[in-house]
Formats: sequence, C-alpha cells, structure tokens
Amino acid sequence: MSLVVNTNVGSLSAQRSLAASGAELKTAMERLSSGSKINSASDDAAGFAIAERMTSQIRGLNMAAKNAGDGLSMLSAIENATNDVTDMLQRMRELAVQAVNDTNTEQDREYLQSEVNALLSEINRVAGQTEYNGETILDGTRSGKIQVGTEQGQTVGFDIKSITTASLDLTDSVGAYKDADGNTVNAAADGQPPTSAVSFEAHSGGTDGLAWTNSVTGPEVSAQGSTISVLNAADASAALGKIADAIEQVAGDRAGYGALQNRLEYTVSNLMNVSEFTSAAKSRIEDADFAVESARLAKAQVLQQSGTAMLAQANASSQLALSLIR
Repeated sequence: MSLVVNTNVGSLSAQRSLAASGAELKTAMERLSSGSKINSASDDAAGFAIAERMTSQIRGLNMAAKNAGDGLSMLSAIENATNDVTDMLQRMRELAVQAVNDTNTEQDREYLQSEVNALLSEINRVAGQTEYNGETILDGTRSGKIQVGTEQGQTVGFDIKSITTASLDLTDSVGAYKDADGNTVNAAADGQPPTSAVSFEAHSGGTDGLAWTNSVTGPEVSAQGSTISVLNAADASAALGKIADAIEQVAGDRAGYGALQNRLEYTVSNLMNVSEFTSAAKSRIEDADFAVESARLAKAQVLQQSGTAMLAQANASSQLALSLIR
C-alpha cells in the first residue's frame, strides 16, 4: 500500500462506512420511536401507497359500521314504540270483546267507549311524538338509505310505516267522511250561516263513525267521530274485525323492522371483521418489528463506534510520512 499525503483513501473509506452506519442508526431509532417502519414515502414507495389505501378503506369501514349502528338505534326506538301500540290495540280488542256481551248496560258501554277513545288518542300521540335524532319516525314520513359500505351504492333502504289510527283504519282521516262502502263523501256550502252554531247528524246502518272537516267564513264548526265504536253489540262486533286487522298490520310492520334489524346486526359484524383483517394486513406492511429494529440499532451503534475508531486510525496514518523525513 502506497504511503501518500494528498489523498487519504483509508480515511475516505472510514468516512463512507461511518455515514452508512449513521443512516442505519437513524433509521432504526426512527422506527423504534414511531413504531412504524414506513415513516415517509421514500422508505417504501409501494408499501406506502398500499398502506394509505388500506387506511382509507379501514376508516370507511368503521364509519359504515357506525352508520349501521345508528340504524339499529333507530330501529330499537321504533320497536319500543310499536310494542306499546300493539299492547294498546290488544287492550282495545279486550274492550270490544267485553262490549259485545249483552249483559252490559248502556252506561257500561259508554265507559268502555271512553277508554277506547283514550287509547286511540294515545296511539296518535305515540305516532306523532316518537322521535329519533330530532326527527319523527312513525308518522309515515321517514324513509331513506343507510350507507353500509365504503363505495357508492352500498346501502340498505328503510321505509318506516305510519301507525296513526287513520293509517291503521281505526279512524277516518281528518277532512273526510267514509260511508259503509269506504267511499269518501265531501260537502261544501256557500253563504253566511244564519246561526253561530251548526250541528250535523248522520244516521247509517253501518258501523262507520263520523269525521267531517268544515271550512266556513264566520263561526267555527267542528265535529268529531270514530270508526271504532263499542256503544252497542253490533258496533263492538264490527270493531273486533278492524282492531284485529290493525294488530295484524302492526305485527307485519314489526316483522319487517325485525328482519332489517337482524340484517344490520350481521352487517356490523361483517364490517368489523373486514376492518380487522384489513388492519392486520396494513400492520404487516407498515408496523415496525421491535425485535428486528432493536438488533439493527445495536449493530449500527457498534459500527458507529468502530467506524469512528478506524477514522481516527486512518487520519493518524499521515503522521507516518513525517517520520520518514525527520
């Protein structure tokens, strides 16, 4: 080996090795401190792109699971409310069965009718005031889709039926009178009524009640009625059929909600499974193995120490040239 002064090849080689071990030491320390072996795109360009795509998918899956969970919460509120309505319908049927019995007096049936009217009012209150997230959900106006996937179109539709007494065919809609054949009868009158009070009376051989909507200029006119009457045995007997149909309708709606609830529960389970497996795959790509990185750190530290010592030796070699000319 030549002994030269202008170019210290040994020093240059030691510097290069020291720089390489320094980069290894920096990388090992960065990975151990962050827990990730991909801290920038330059660490692993392909792995970085795959990990970012997986991160997007995982976050979308978790939000989709939350969406489905919100749907389950809404369905739980619906289940509780419709269960109460079913209980009230069952009670109304009991009252109708009792009213059919001719051992009841007229006053007895009036008491039974009072309870029936109260139950009808409560069913309408439940339908109009049951809310989820500030929105009424049982008045027939609630329908839409639940996003249960990470891509467009991955949705589950829902349509919440109305449980008002009108939708259950227990009372006529406000503003109409239906005859025994189910026909809607409208009435209109022009002119100034001669008195400040107007009364209407309708007689029918059917079991339908009376529900009028009157709009006049002048005195206020109102009338009330119900298609559910237990004031006599014939009406009570007819009411049994209407109430049974209403119970069947609510039961059918509840069955649909239960099926949707089961579907969303399975959806949540599937989404969480996919999220878990995707997270595991992402971990294998970007998470640092502490055993491997600890060994790499120890190796880099030893190389740094030996490289520093060899650099000192290489720099000292130039002193040999001076000893030849002394």
